[in-house]
Parts: sequence; C-alpha cells; structure tokens
Amino acid sequence: MGLATSLYAIGDAIDPSLAYWSALLTTGKTWSERQLVTVWRKGHTGLRKLDWGDDIVSTGDIYKIKELTLHCPDGRTAVLEITPDQPAFQFKTKSLNMLGASDIGLECQVIGRVIDKASGRCECFIWDYRPKAGEAQLIAYKSSIYRFGSWRDTLVPIGALGLQVQGLRL
Repeated sequence: MGLATSLYAIGDAIDPSLAYWSALLTTGKTWSERQLVTVWRKGHTGLRKLDWGDDIVSTGDIYKIKELTLHCPDGRTAVLEITPDQPAFQFKTKSLNMLGASDIGLECQVIGRVIDKASGRCECFIWDYRPKAGEAQLIAYKSSIYRFGSWRDTLVPIGALGLQVQGLRL
C-alpha cells in the first residue's frame, strides 16, 4: 500500500459526487464508507476506505446493524431499519468500456434489507448515477437477492448476490 493508493482512498472518501453508506450499530457505534482505515503491510503504512467485507462482515458487525443509511450526492438520505430477521446488504456496480477496458464509472450504489429469507425478497434504496432523462436518481426498489433485477431498461439485471460476501446467513 503506497502513497498513491492512500491518496485515492482520501479522494474517494471526500468526493461529494459519490453516494455512500453508513451503518449505526446496536452498540451505538457508527461505521461509514467515508471512514479511512490505517493498513500496515510488510512495513508499509497506508490508508484505505472502510470496506463492507473487510470491516463489517469479517468482524461480525454485520449482525449488529440497527440502521443502514444511503447518503446521496444531492444531500438526501434514505434509511432502512435493520433487525436480526431482516439482515442488511449493500453493493455498487461499475461499468467498463470493453473495447479499451477503460473505466466509465459507477452505475449505482445500493443499500438493502432482506424481507423474506426463504424467497430472498428484499427492499432497497438505489442511487442511480445514470438515470434516463426525467427519471429519479434515488429509487426505492423491491427485488430478490437470488435474482436481483434491473430498475431501468438500459441496465442488465444484477442477478444473484454473493451471500457470503454480503455476510448474509439465510
């Protein structure tokens, strides 16, 4: 982890054009995707953004989430109450230009909760970075974690979410 990686992490953490999630735990502690975490690897020190898998799922804090919030670039927030029988998840999607494999940016940031574990039914809030003209950027959406759909016709359906990655035990 070098200086450049740390600078990218700091830039992402303060970029006002990016949506991000935060989680309030039952312990009263708040985690945010905008928090920076110090990393020591092979004598090198650096910074990275807090990561859902590395810092929420692997520590067991996934089971302590009381509220999950999506903070939108336009100042709005969307909040989901989380209970042990309605676990939280989050993800974002990004597009790549296949011809040149260049980065063309984020498609969406999603926070959600599983409503029915057997069917995978879920409800979520989505910040859409590329809505069609006249369509909303903050969307309330219902789908399934086993067949996550598409909220607009120009986006390929997401499909099944990685349950282990999300920290979901159903």
